[in-house]
Amino acid sequence: MAAPRRRWTPTLLVVVVALMINLPVLHGLYLDQRLSSSGVEGIARVEANREAGGGHFLKYVVDGSSFTTNVEEDVYDQAVRTGEVGVRMLPGDASVHRVDGEVVSRAGLVVTLVADAALALMLLLLWRFRGRLRPQLRIVAMQDVERCPPGAVLDRIEGDWYVVCGDVLEIGDDELVLDLGDRRVQVLLDGHTNPVGHQQPAKVTGRMVG
Repeated sequence: MAAPRRRWTPTLLVVVVALMINLPVLHGLYLDQRLSSSGVEGIARVEANREAGGGHFLKYVVDGSSFTTNVEEDVYDQAVRTGEVGVRMLPGDASVHRVDGEVVSRAGLVVTLVADAALALMLLLLWRFRGRLRPQLRIVAMQDVERCPPGAVLDRIEGDWYVVCGDVLEIGDDELVLDLGDRRVQVLLDGHTNPVGHQQPAKVTGRMVG
C-alpha cells in the first residue's frame, strides 16, 4: 500500500471540515453578489415591529412568506409609519432578498474566522509533527540501498517482505532512517551498502521486523 494516501488523509480531513465551516459564509457572499448585480427593488408589507436589546426588528412579508430582521432606527421609524419597507430581491426567487437598512450581524463571520484559525493551527501541528504521528518501523535490508524517484512508498511484497521508499533523514553505523511523511522507517543495513546521501530519496527492499 502506497504511503502518500495515508500521509495526506489528516490534511484532507481538515480541508473538508474547513469547506463545511466556510460554505455558509461563501454562500452568503455569493447571494449578496447576485443581489447587487441582478436584484430588483420592491416593497414588503410590515406585519409587526418591536424594539429589544437596542435593536429595531421588523416582521414583514415577501411573496407570501414572513421574515424578521433588525434594521437601522430611521428605517424602522419610517416602516412603522408607512407599514412598508423597501427590499431588494432576486427575480423569480423572492426568498433571496435584502431589506433596506438591514443591520447585518458579523457574529457568524467572527465564529468562522476563529474556526479557520483553529483549523490552520491544527494543520500546522499535523505538518510539524507528521513524522511522529505513527510509530517508527524497522526493516532489515536484504540488498543494497538504491536511489529512486522522490515519493514515499511502503509496499508489501509478500509475507514480511517490503519495499520502502523515502527521503534519507539520518545515516548511522550500518543503519539509516527514512522519512515517509507520516512515519519513519529505521533501516538496518545488515552489511549492505548505502550510496544515498542525506535528504535524498532511497529505496530499500527488506524484511520488516518491527
